[in-house]
Amino acid sequence: RILRVFAWARLVLAGLLAVLVPLMPPDFVPRVNTGILFAVFSLVAASSGALLLRGSVGRPRRAAWYVCLLDATLITAVVAATGGGRSILAFLYVLLVTGACVLLSRAGGLVIAALASTLYSSLVFVRTVVPVTHFWEPAGEGVALEVLAMFVNTGTLLVVAIVAGGLAERFLTTRRELETRQKDLSDLQVYKDLIFQSVSTGLIALDQNHVITAFNRAAEAITGRPAEQAIGRPWPAIFGDALPLADVDTAISDNLKTSIWREIELGRPGGARVPVRVTCSALVSGKGNRVGLIAACEDLSAMREMEARMRRADRLASLGRMAANIAHEIRNPLASLTGAIEVLTSNIAAEETRDRLAGIVLRESDRLNQIIRGFLEYARPAPLALDTLDVAHVLDDVLLLLEHRATSPSLKITRDFPPSIPWRIDGDQFKQALWNLCLNAAEAMPEGGELSVGAVVQGNRLEVSVTDTGEGIAPADLQHVFEPFFSTKPEGTGLGLALVHRIVRDHGGDIGVRSSPGLGTTFTITLLAGGA
Repeated sequence: RILRVFAWARLVLAGLLAVLVPLMPPDFVPRVNTGILFAVFSLVAASSGALLLRGSVGRPRRAAWYVCLLDATLITAVVAATGGGRSILAFLYVLLVTGACVLLSRAGGLVIAALASTLYSSLVFVRTVVPVTHFWEPAGEGVALEVLAMFVNTGTLLVVAIVAGGLAERFLTTRRELETRQKDLSDLQVYKDLIFQSVSTGLIALDQNHVITAFNRAAEAITGRPAEQAIGRPWPAIFGDALPLADVDTAISDNLKTSIWREIELGRPGGARVPVRVTCSALVSGKGNRVGLIAACEDLSAMREMEARMRRADRLASLGRMAANIAHEIRNPLASLTGAIEVLTSNIAAEETRDRLAGIVLRESDRLNQIIRGFLEYARPAPLALDTLDVAHVLDDVLLLLEHRATSPSLKITRDFPPSIPWRIDGDQFKQALWNLCLNAAEAMPEGGELSVGAVVQGNRLEVSVTDTGEGIAPADLQHVFEPFFSTKPEGTGLGLALVHRIVRDHGGDIGVRSSPGLGTTFTITLLAGGA
């Protein structure tokens, strides 16, 4: 490439000289030999044309040597044809040496400078000492001036070769380093693009104005929009108002290392809606300045489908355990009923025995009825009738009923909730859930203890806790306490806590339990505002 530039420079310079030399005053070019100049310009045109018309040079360094050697000879001919030592065109040697330093490095530049100095000195020597009048007239006056110009020009050429050679080497070294850096940068850019486009997580880069600047293939698949339609558009054009970035910006501005994630439903162009988790982080430059946001999107459809399959599997497993527990719960009262009825139907039972057996029949029938009724309440829940009610009033009603129930006289009930807690709930079902929790807590303390009921609102969450100081629940039983028909009480049906769990889940909330054997148990209900 440099050799082609050099060829163009030769052509342009030869054309300029062909125009300007005839116009120069005699003081600059004492004598002009047009024949030599025409031959020189023809050779320059022919050699430059050969370099430019040829597609590629097999050995560019060798070609550069040939061109520099040729130019040294041609410049000497031009100087000889325009006045020898008094010709102003001797500056062409300086241009040649500078070009040689670029083409051939410092050593090549010094060689060409030495050759040019030798040719120029020989030219001056031949003109002044051994005049050859075939090309020019004898020097006559001004010999000393020409000899002095010879030494000055020769020294100038050597100095130019040294300085230009150093600059050329530095230029070439810098150029090679730049090419290496450009290649590394290009490889890094390709590698970065490869990683950016290959990850299965959708990556979306946004500037300070929340305009999309990058959009990978995974983001295209999740949003259903090609990158061409997304890049350059604002965030709401793709995600709507499901995730406002103003709140995210505020949270991230306080701490650039913070990541904010939200789960939203994203509408695709075809009308389908998919669950998506979006994690937003600060996009920081190399200097540590924040330049925007980077949003990582994950399609949760497969996860939601897996969760649904797991819930179905858990439900089937629960139904299997429930069927076994129902059979176990019903077997005992049925056996009692069968034995009592067999004795009652015989004629050998005394009147007192018949009365006692009749009582057993009534009691076991009532027990069967309770089991069936509890199971139906759990399996066929009534639809929620949500309304904004005072949860504090509901809690107070439940505790008032519990205080009038026949419990241990040493039972202490503590209220820890504000006077008013407006919340959207189903009053009857929520009261039933609280009653079951409080009754279980009271029954866990047959010798007395403290029952503490608290409620607190934290942001968009309502937390209701029921704590007792009973014997607690064994660690092995904690994971089963909400399963139907699981009970640690001899007379329990195991449907109370299962019903509580179902009511809380219907409200869109969650219930947790903490227990330490010998220290007591705490059940905590968490409801979200608008969760149901």
